[in-house]
Amino acid sequence: MLTARVALDPHLDLREQARRLRAHGSVVPASWPGGVECWAVVGYAELEAVLTQPLFARSPSHWRALRDGEIPADWPMTDHLSRQWMLTSDGAEHSRLRRAASGAFAPRRVAMLLPSVAAVVNRRLDGIDPAAHPVDLREEFALPLALDTLCALLAIPVDERPAATALVFRALSRAALTPQESQQLSAEIHTYLDRLLGRPVEPGEEGGLVADLRRSADSGDGLSHQEARDTLWLFLAAGFDTTVAALVNAVRALLEHRGALDRVRSGEVSWDHVVEEALRYDASVFSLPFAFPREDVTLGGRHIPAGDALLLCYSAANRDPARERGDSFQLPGEGGPHLAFGRGPHFCLGAPLARLQLRTALCALFARFPTLRLASPPGPPTPSLMINTVTSLLVSA
Repeated sequence: MLTARVALDPHLDLREQARRLRAHGSVVPASWPGGVECWAVVGYAELEAVLTQPLFARSPSHWRALRDGEIPADWPMTDHLSRQWMLTSDGAEHSRLRRAASGAFAPRRVAMLLPSVAAVVNRRLDGIDPAAHPVDLREEFALPLALDTLCALLAIPVDERPAATALVFRALSRAALTPQESQQLSAEIHTYLDRLLGRPVEPGEEGGLVADLRRSADSGDGLSHQEARDTLWLFLAAGFDTTVAALVNAVRALLEHRGALDRVRSGEVSWDHVVEEALRYDASVFSLPFAFPREDVTLGGRHIPAGDALLLCYSAANRDPARERGDSFQLPGEGGPHLAFGRGPHFCLGAPLARLQLRTALCALFARFPTLRLASPPGPPTPSLMINTVTSLLVSA
């Protein structure tokens, strides 16, 4: 007998959301807001299988309910699924889209960003003083750090960064906009991205992401203009929000586990181990919609018909109680693999840069403020089913 569908709630603490889902198994019948039915994949082994096996596709063309007209035309996630980007593509098409952006995140290029990332970190730390008064680490450190780094990576001119930042913030709050406001925002985003892609490459920008996308869009077998624009937006918006959440979650984990923090300060545990365990323990992405089985399949003991939607629940799978660490934060973290950046063909291109930013920011933050502590309980969760973090993290020193 089919278990009653678990209603997914963007206002619920996502740790509690994961616990409610796991109470029904590793693959759970669920409903996304708006009445869209799916299967929440919360088991580690099951999610790893979906991420790595060719049986499971990402393109919404495989979604039976969408093909049959069962999805409301005004469903808010339609914009996410209709973009021409690597998140919703498969096979050769996915490889083509990914290849156009991969050069900007090659290890050599990412390593070259260390001095600029360190400079941004120190500049932002110079602007806060948690010893004088409580500081919201999310608003006053993580947000501007991620935006400064991304704007530099995307070669956004300094005088344009306030406007670009405003667009990202408005996009992240799209749920609060009217349909007309949302339509206007989309038009503004497209106009800005078109201008960014059309701007001449300046000296020193030849190896950046925008230059790579522009060259690909200009070549005969590269990206279309819309594909280049959607890919640029993917890194500007999604890359920003996930990095902010990862940094906030990592600081929170350390401040809530003082014994682990002491081991890091003593040099017993490296910051690389901290980063990996923080990513596993509290992944910044709770879920991404969707994957689709190309044929009927049994997953987690459930019969999943071909074309059903599978919700990829990363942070829940990382805390699967069947795994050694489960819900506990343990250092060192080298023995606990995780799915925070995905696995397989869709492994996150920005993972090397995210790790660089996290390691640099955490090391500098706790070196500058060794007595850092929580000034109050973390704020309420961000109202989202995709981004897993809190709306504020007040700290003192």
